[in-house]
Amino acid sequence: MSWTEVRYYSKIRSYFGWKYQAVAKKEGTPTTQQLVAYLASAKKQIDQVLDGKRPAKVIDPMAKAFSEVGWDWGLNKPKGQVPPTKEKISEMLKKLYYVFNDFEKAERRKIAEKMDPTEHDLESLDNGVDKLWELDAKNRLRNGVEYELDLQRGKKPYQKGDRASRPLFKNLSKEAINKRPTYKAFIELLDNYERAVGVKERETYSERKEINNFLNEVLKTPLMTYAHKWLVKKGHSPSNPNSFKKQLKEVWFKMYARGGDKPDSCGFEHVFVGEERNGKVIGCHNWIQIALEEKKGNINYLGWIYPRRRGNERDEDENLMTIQFEWKEGKDDKTFEVKPVSTSWVGVSPEFELALYTMCFLAGKQENVIDVGPYVVNIKCFTIRRKNVTYLSTSFPEEAEYTEKEKSYQRF
Repeated sequence: MSWTEVRYYSKIRSYFGWKYQAVAKKEGTPTTQQLVAYLASAKKQIDQVLDGKRPAKVIDPMAKAFSEVGWDWGLNKPKGQVPPTKEKISEMLKKLYYVFNDFEKAERRKIAEKMDPTEHDLESLDNGVDKLWELDAKNRLRNGVEYELDLQRGKKPYQKGDRASRPLFKNLSKEAINKRPTYKAFIELLDNYERAVGVKERETYSERKEINNFLNEVLKTPLMTYAHKWLVKKGHSPSNPNSFKKQLKEVWFKMYARGGDKPDSCGFEHVFVGEERNGKVIGCHNWIQIALEEKKGNINYLGWIYPRRRGNERDEDENLMTIQFEWKEGKDDKTFEVKPVSTSWVGVSPEFELALYTMCFLAGKQENVIDVGPYVVNIKCFTIRRKNVTYLSTSFPEEAEYTEKEKSYQRF
């Protein structure tokens, strides 16, 4: 039971996902010669992916799956005169994807039971943040259960027009939100800010109480407990819980001037709530804020953006989405401003995003290509300097680009 096994299963799971997409995207009916060549090359690629390791737990399900579609695993050729069909190969690859997905999930659950950061966790930011995904599992909402997406049609960022006639969110369960203290406390903060950059923010006593309550609830969670311990051991945070709470408040809620000389913004407002500057939407990378604004009629969903990974399709069960939307300027204004590209996590808890971006801000760089659960992402983390103090300007996920080796796995 180790992160080495998790990454091993993750690599195999990803490989079969890429091969499945290659078959699914192949137009027309492949020739017998193409099918034979495809499976023969796949077997050789698998040997490379396994990196010389051939445990029975890994080899047995592969050999069985290939055998079931009429392929001799040992000899790496068809069992009979006729090779498997495109449909059978597609079904087999998809099946193997889920086999190794389940192996990976099982190992991750075991590791998440250890709350203290391990030596492996402390080796890098990438290793450190990966555990956050499993620690969030109990508080993460599920598509089709506590919320439901309706993605509809995709588009390129530059394409104009509405590719979605219906809202993005079919529903978001109030009951699920009310059962989760961090979600409730988070939502209370969303109406505390002036949207326009350049308008001075005035924090009331009631709003300060809401910030305090939110941080108190977040700090109770196993996820933030782990993040705190990791940051302490890496030398980025004080060990005293109250001092760490003060640090979080400084990082996320300390006001600074974004568009002039007035304290008109903070990290939390920009990342989780969203702002408007010179007629453009900036920030707004939180799925709960988008869902609630859409329900009020303030956001109009325009379609999802073709992903950099996983081909030109979206899966509504994914926890990462890149979309295009337009946002109404104000209560009495019918003008909408378009945000051409906006990437957000979906279904994750507020503490997950707060911990992830805090770790990237304090221990990372401007761009952080990391594994977060089943996703390979680039967490962008930009800072802003005001009066010799460095503040968090924004932080958000982007789907990482494919490597050349990954691209080669997707060719038929």
